Amino acid sequence: MKTRLGAFFERMSKIYEEDGLFHDTEVRANELIVRVLIANAIIIVLILVAVIAGVFPVSGLILPRLGIALVEILILGAISYKVKQDAWWLKYVLLLGLMTVYAQLDSLLTHKVAILMVIPVLCSSRYFSRILTIAMAGLSTVVFFVSGFLGAYFGWINMNDVRLPVGTTFTDKGIWLGSGIEETLDRAQYARDTLLFSYVPKLLMFSIAAVVAAEIARRGREMVHEQKVLSESSARLETELKMAEQIQEGMLPNIYPPFPDRREFDIYATMNAAREVGGDFYDFFLVDDDHLALVVADVSGKGVPAALFMMASKIILANNAMVGMSPAKVLEATNSSVCSNNPQEMFVTVWFGILEISSGILTAANAGHEYPVLKQGEKFELLKDKHGLVLGAFEGIKYKEYQIQLHPGDKLFLYSDGVPEATAPDLQLFGTERMLEALNQDPEGAPRAILSNVQHAVDKFVGVAEQFDDLTMLCLSYK
Repeated sequence: MKTRLGAFFERMSKIYEEDGLFHDTEVRANELIVRVLIANAIIIVLILVAVIAGVFPVSGLILPRLGIALVEILILGAISYKVKQDAWWLKYVLLLGLMTVYAQLDSLLTHKVAILMVIPVLCSSRYFSRILTIAMAGLSTVVFFVSGFLGAYFGWINMNDVRLPVGTTFTDKGIWLGSGIEETLDRAQYARDTLLFSYVPKLLMFSIAAVVAAEIARRGREMVHEQKVLSESSARLETELKMAEQIQEGMLPNIYPPFPDRREFDIYATMNAAREVGGDFYDFFLVDDDHLALVVADVSGKGVPAALFMMASKIILANNAMVGMSPAKVLEATNSSVCSNNPQEMFVTVWFGILEISSGILTAANAGHEYPVLKQGEKFELLKDKHGLVLGAFEGIKYKEYQIQLHPGDKLFLYSDGVPEATAPDLQLFGTERMLEALNQDPEGAPRAILSNVQHAVDKFVGVAEQFDDLTMLCLSYK
């Protein structure tokens, strides 16, 4: 016997476990019932005050029964306060207690409020267990039938029908009117009439409400399971995006100084994605001992598609550059490869240059990218170079290249449109002028310091506004 009883309670305790899936649901449902009990306690206290004050001229038999209901609520509140809200048995105590409280009230308010029995059933649906809701519906039907019958048979007054003549008194046998005429009460007939004309119609309404409550519980349980699936999918996606971010960061040069044995130049670059992964990229690599390739590019779109397109474009461009092509030819070959397999019709803007380290001659070509900024002398100035069409738009596009003679102390600043188009909360753009001001705060500084000045100026300008676009910067100092 003890073994079976123990097994029963063990099964009851595990109804909602499911690896903790319904733990929060059960706690919130317990809190809901406690709030309902508090509301009932307030109403009962107000009724007691009204009865004692003589607002309701009703039988004194009501006071003890209201007191019993109030004590039940206080006991349930104390139990809920003392134990953990996730105790497996607490829900059964609260539901049965709530049902008992309404049974007490139903025995007093027989005619009008038998529908109160719906409340425990609706509260049980918050646990998202159809079995529990159906069990509560069946038990509530029995309990409220008994309480309604007893209330009607023993003549406890209906508090919704209290408009009686002044001087009306009550006895166990009948009602004494002020005129001294006794109106006898046939308790059996009154009980039958109450059940037939009041309880049965409300029972029909209750049946409908119980079916709805059971459906709410079923659908709520399905929604919790769906939420779990979505949560797991979201967590998995977040993990995958984090891995993609790490892969993308690993593909960009991020060890500084990148060429510690080369004293002829200094270089530094950053890329801050608007999302976990971005479409901007930068690159720099030695084609041979005397030629340094520089790239800053911006892929159309954002997120994972742009990141995938960015990685493919970066690899194609670097492979073409390593063959020894000129910048214009590198862009033409890269454009041809991108256009040959581009079903999403994405494109990429690219500034690409090759610096002959020994002479300082920088040969570059621009495929629809932002103007570079050059410091030759005391300050940075915008260099409006020759623009070509973006890569990926049309096949067979020809690009023009140009040359810049760098001297020791000159600097080159490359960037994506995320810098001038950084947007403040009032929708103003950071703009090229502010970018030049930030660059000229310390034009003689090292590339890392110069990029830090620009980033600080952008952050200060944008403030609390969300970053809209990827932000990429590269600075080369020729020594």
